[in-house]
Amino acid sequence: MKVLVINALYHPHIIGGAERSVQVLVENLHRFDIQAVVATLSDQEKVGYVHGIKVYYLNHGNVYWSYYAKQKKSYLKVFWHLVSLYNFRIQKKLNRILAAEKPDVVHTNNLAEFSVSIWRFFHKKKIPVVHTLRDYALLCPRVTLFRRGDVCQKKNWLCRCILSFRRRYSKYVDVAVGNSHFILKEHTRSGFFPNAQKQVIYNALPGGDIRSGKKPKGPLRFGFMGLLSQHKGIEWLLEAFQGKDLGQLHVFGKGINQAYEQDLKKQYKAENIIFCGYKKPDQAFARIDMLVVPSLWHDPLPRVIYEAYAYGVPVLGSARGGIAEIIEPGKTGYVLDPGQPEQLVQTIRQLQKDPEAVRSMAGHCIRKARDFLPENALQKYAEVFRSRQT
Repeated sequence: MKVLVINALYHPHIIGGAERSVQVLVENLHRFDIQAVVATLSDQEKVGYVHGIKVYYLNHGNVYWSYYAKQKKSYLKVFWHLVSLYNFRIQKKLNRILAAEKPDVVHTNNLAEFSVSIWRFFHKKKIPVVHTLRDYALLCPRVTLFRRGDVCQKKNWLCRCILSFRRRYSKYVDVAVGNSHFILKEHTRSGFFPNAQKQVIYNALPGGDIRSGKKPKGPLRFGFMGLLSQHKGIEWLLEAFQGKDLGQLHVFGKGINQAYEQDLKKQYKAENIIFCGYKKPDQAFARIDMLVVPSLWHDPLPRVIYEAYAYGVPVLGSARGGIAEIIEPGKTGYVLDPGQPEQLVQTIRQLQKDPEAVRSMAGHCIRKARDFLPENALQKYAEVFRSRQT
């Protein structure tokens, strides 16, 4: 069978974990006798091949390409959202791809400029649609459901209009897959996918690598790994360590912009806080005993958690989004309530009293990492696609 996989961005245009997860899926479906073809967006029109996979790069047809969204002015973003509601130019291009490829199933992911209207387009063509939720783009123009330092509780007129339009078109989706129970529940609660079969399939470890190294004895070394941004909880974490005898905090990653990163380094300058910049996972996890994921937004399923498990590193995570779903308290880490910020300092102090108990979690973490091996996710997606084959 053949699956047309649609995602707003694809190699080499990668921003985060969502693009990597899609690529892992696409490049491994052949193991289940499923041929994948990709349709993605670009600032030019061309057909290419990435690791043997045929990729249609379609001109975005909007006021700008979402790959450069962070560089655009706010007023342009309003027009971008309006065009993205119903981008008729894209449908004409997809029609040509359907004629050439004749897929059995369409798998949509991040739609951005594609528009949710393509769900009805495929429905009329009698091609089953499987959609995977990897973020909150359908619910929130900001994608994060985060505003003014906390989870957004009230929607403005633009949010309500966009939400209503997208919700209406979601009835044409046949299977809705969430990369966590939390994200699937949030969309269902908002009235999305009323006619769809619903399933949770966790993202896979890139490469499926599992390895653990021996950690030196002594005080625990903590780490943060990812984008330095307020919604990721980096300020909460830095505030906890600054001026306190909690051990070392290694910060791996770059700022959401250079100015913000420099402000953090200036404001939270301390001997026990080490800004390391970007490091590869094997380099970063070798330096720490425990990863901290202090997200303030509802992070659907942070890839960094099960990457840490693969290196035998337990996780101290925020009870937001899907984080708590994949942490087994006392075995692979602990969960904190960001609504009680003092818990972070209290918990770290407690953990430092018995550092070897934390290091002894390595075996549990390695076992947990096996739940995220690529073959598990691939097998489930293959079953979903085949169940929709006519």
